[in-house]
Amino acid sequence: MCARGKDRFQPVDQLVPGTPITAKNMILRYKRTWLLNVVLLLAACTGLRAQTQEPTPEVAPADQAPTPIPLESPVPQASPTPAQPVEAPSSPISDAARFLAGLPVADNSTLAGLTHTARWQAHATAMNSAFATLNSRQLSNIRVWRSDFLAPVSAGAKTCVYYFGGPDFLYADAFFPDCTTYILVGLESVDALPDLRTVPAAALDYTLENIQISLNTILQFSFFKTKDMREDFGRGELKGVLPILFVFLARTGKVIQSVEYVSLDRGGQLTKPGGSPHGVKVSFVDPAAGAQKALYFFSTDLSDDGLKSNPAVLRFTEQQGQANCFLKAASYLMHEGHFDTVRSFLLGDSLTIVEDDSGIPIKYLSPEKWTLRFFGSYTAPINLFKQFYQPDLRQLYETSSPKTLTFSFGYQWNRHNSSLILAVRR
Repeated sequence: MCARGKDRFQPVDQLVPGTPITAKNMILRYKRTWLLNVVLLLAACTGLRAQTQEPTPEVAPADQAPTPIPLESPVPQASPTPAQPVEAPSSPISDAARFLAGLPVADNSTLAGLTHTARWQAHATAMNSAFATLNSRQLSNIRVWRSDFLAPVSAGAKTCVYYFGGPDFLYADAFFPDCTTYILVGLESVDALPDLRTVPAAALDYTLENIQISLNTILQFSFFKTKDMREDFGRGELKGVLPILFVFLARTGKVIQSVEYVSLDRGGQLTKPGGSPHGVKVSFVDPAAGAQKALYFFSTDLSDDGLKSNPAVLRFTEQQGQANCFLKAASYLMHEGHFDTVRSFLLGDSLTIVEDDSGIPIKYLSPEKWTLRFFGSYTAPINLFKQFYQPDLRQLYETSSPKTLTFSFGYQWNRHNSSLILAVRR
């Protein structure tokens, strides 16, 4: 990792001039109204271009579609029972993450009182159910696959680079739990969080409902829908990607230590917030690994024109050393001529590449440079992206006896139709 100059970025509790450094102000006040936006999970998508393409998962008769999180969780009619005390490190940031994730906070937390409401307990019940289902259907199977096939070849790199995935730390962590640095890049904004105690009760209830709605597609189909994501994250009391990142960090057992809003200079060095690209660094402890880790999210345009204007995110990624590259539901952006720069960068920077067919086209993964393994099946992309059919990939699947996938991956939510490609640099 690159050396960073002292005081090159500002802690979250020092970003508002005149704001005292107190526990209450560790999470910034940023008040807005949240508008409920019901996700139509199986609606027909209109064709979109560049980084705004929006896929619709296709229904296959072999499996039933997963059950979504209820859009309105049932609220207990009786007086709610207080959340059970938990042994957990208490800090304003970590407590906020657990609260949003529907997890109990420490007894001495300033947010403990907010977990006694019927609405929060209904939110907790819905989230517990959804993540339990996700674990049994997806994450537990991914962990087995990773142990068998990915862990032996990815240990040489401790950075996970996940472009085009929005705030999807959940799957980055599932596939690469041994990494200590995660770099996520998308178009979604990074906004400061308010102190949850300052959010009106009705607005906070509404926020919890919208967290469930925002998570529906990724918990069911393993990816965010780009258009929904940008709309959902662009409104409300809690804007941007941080609420979802907080939920995923808390639900994967991480303990958040600090949140720092940052920018990058053109050379890829971290600077104080205010420039472009803007982003966030979340420092956390992973108790399962016993390690201190860092998660970065940068909001920037990865097209050729965007990177020509500002290549900072590539320079920053490059300085972290060779990486494990993760590409999933990437809208086939690197299949055409407007994302050549980022494609070439990932091919040069990566020790391993885990992707579905929407990532880097198979023709660029030369057998002379990469050892390739194929999993699942490949017949064709979903209808929205049918023009990106790869005959050479189909032939490789027919001749390589790919192993069966026990989890869905990418746009093909039915695991029987999902494809996964593992490329390891020779």
